[in-house]
Amino acid sequence: MDLNDPHHGPIADLIAQARRVSRVWSGLSSEPDSVMTSAERDVLDFLVFEGAATVPNIARNRGVSRQHIQKRADALVEKGFADFADNPAHKSSKLLEATIAGERAHATASRGEADVLQQLSGKIDPKDIATARAVFTTLAKAIEQHE
Repeated sequence: MDLNDPHHGPIADLIAQARRVSRVWSGLSSEPDSVMTSAERDVLDFLVFEGAATVPNIARNRGVSRQHIQKRADALVEKGFADFADNPAHKSSKLLEATIAGERAHATASRGEADVLQQLSGKIDPKDIATARAVFTTLAKAIEQHE
């Protein structure tokens, strides 16, 4: 492998493996009986863990376009998992917030994932997890600074 080739170097391979993990993980919430897509789930995760936010704020946090988040937000609202509320800080940019139904759907999906995480926890050395987390944190920061 030519380390100077940007398409086949170790960082490109690391990103490819991260994409693979993401696809497989996303597949857990994309079962045929799933009530939301993995992208919708990502937005709902944000709302449950971080609280109500504007679509542009969620997009900035997730590193995607506002339009991408707007589509997911609209789908969550249509499904009854989120709702738009007045934003006291900005008249035209409403806050997106999880509904009780959204919090329940999130909890149900999280229980299924918890089972998988429990099974995986004994198969991966905690030191390797810590190293991977540090590498991905550094990589994300470097990419953000490069933009």
